[in-house]
Amino acid sequence: MARTGKNICKDCGHSNLNHINTWLEQLGNHFFPPIKLPAKINSSLDVLLEQIFRLTGIGQFRSDFTSSDIQLRSTCFIDEMQKRGAVFYSLRSSFGFTNHFKMEISGKTFRFETLPVADFIGKFSSRLTEDKELTKRHARKGGFPVAEGRAFWIWQRKKAVRFAREIGFPVVVKPRAGSVARHVTTNIQNEAQLQKAIKHALVYSPAFIVEKFIPNAFVHRATVIDFDFVACVRQVPANVVGDGGSTIRQLIDKKNRNRGRPDQKQFTLYKIVEDGTAQELISEQRYGFDSIPPKEEIVYLQKDPFLRLGGDLEELTSQVHPDNLKLFKDITRFFDTRLTGIDFLAEDISVSWKSQPCAILELNSVPCIELHHFPSSGVPTNPAKALADMFAKYYL
Repeated sequence: MARTGKNICKDCGHSNLNHINTWLEQLGNHFFPPIKLPAKINSSLDVLLEQIFRLTGIGQFRSDFTSSDIQLRSTCFIDEMQKRGAVFYSLRSSFGFTNHFKMEISGKTFRFETLPVADFIGKFSSRLTEDKELTKRHARKGGFPVAEGRAFWIWQRKKAVRFAREIGFPVVVKPRAGSVARHVTTNIQNEAQLQKAIKHALVYSPAFIVEKFIPNAFVHRATVIDFDFVACVRQVPANVVGDGGSTIRQLIDKKNRNRGRPDQKQFTLYKIVEDGTAQELISEQRYGFDSIPPKEEIVYLQKDPFLRLGGDLEELTSQVHPDNLKLFKDITRFFDTRLTGIDFLAEDISVSWKSQPCAILELNSVPCIELHHFPSSGVPTNPAKALADMFAKYYL
């Protein structure tokens, strides 16, 4: 069943109560930064927590979970490790299965959340990549291209408006923490839109970022594993392509046939959202839903490339310019992180970053590797295999 109703956030696809959790987590991480503990201590704490969960009845690890119970990025890794003899258990609570796992392989037991990231090796805590403002500051130190921007707290909204005037519209507003473009507003043209965007971001987080919008560019997701493996997809706004005989309505229905909803964990690509933006874009092209566009003509149905709106993923790894490949690897070395998702804004990934306007938007310490396994076009790559190799190198 789709998650709908007054208690479900249309932007997140989660319960509105989840916003309380994201607020508390953001405040906690800011005022009480997480302490980086040695791997042995972390492992001992994980074992202790498992025993507490079992004895109190809060939850227990079970092996009867399915791909619809967990995130797809975890499924990709689990499938690859099962080929190597690993046995997995997912922590199940009264609310269902979670993305906390126990893995048994080669006579050893390991515990991790979502994906094993080998964070016990790096110099920095995961907060450096999870906090977009800290990421931006550290990237500047390394001389990497970043969009001009600053972070503000809920009580600094007037300062945020003044800052937007200083850097000039259009701008982008996004929560200081979070992923999958939750509560992000792009291409903000004026102060009225800015105020609305800030309010939208503050639903998710008590802090937000205002940064310069770079036009005529695509968001690319580069996943880098162990400083060497790189895969890259381009995010494209929801669209249909004319076949010369089908209406826009028929093309949408055909494309949606093999897509899921954001609340369905076993999907990467989601159904195209038909809202006011879709109607506006179709009308601008002097079409209606019953119009038949010419063969090969692209009809865009959303302005933003967000997957939750029905966006596409084009696998472009083979087309990435060598300078850009080096840039992605250099970033992960500078941040000393062995599993990273890099959101990179550029018009053409086959052109060197030195020759075009571009920016590193953010880093993700637990990236959506499934984007590369299940793109809408292009040849899929296999980051799960590279991650499994990394696991063998650092854990076994």
